[in-house]
Amino acid sequence: MERLRIEYGTGYMDLIVEAFFPCKMPAMRKATRLINSYCTDEARTELLSELREMADGYKALCDMYRQKMEELSEESAAYRYWRAQFNKTEILRRRMENNIRLISGGGKG
Repeated sequence: MERLRIEYGTGYMDLIVEAFFPCKMPAMRKATRLINSYCTDEARTELLSELREMADGYKALCDMYRQKMEELSEESAAYRYWRAQFNKTEILRRRMENNIRLISGGGKG
């Protein structure tokens, strides 16, 4: 799924999935209302599947960065670089999990 088309009474919105997700909670709350109100169950299921794949990719990256960090001493510049990469990716992974939770109806955000 490259784009998610949300059609509502006064128009429509196309979300480019890889560009929009993972998004911060204020934007996600707004998008969730539209997705849950106007998208078909099939479109929502396909979106959740795509988001879960992306979340798995972020988890794999986090594991790779953690492994690279473990190979280095904590004082090195390379360690700090991989730690920063891990932190950024971990934030995206958590954001994606929250996005999935909201779309699947698991929380109000």
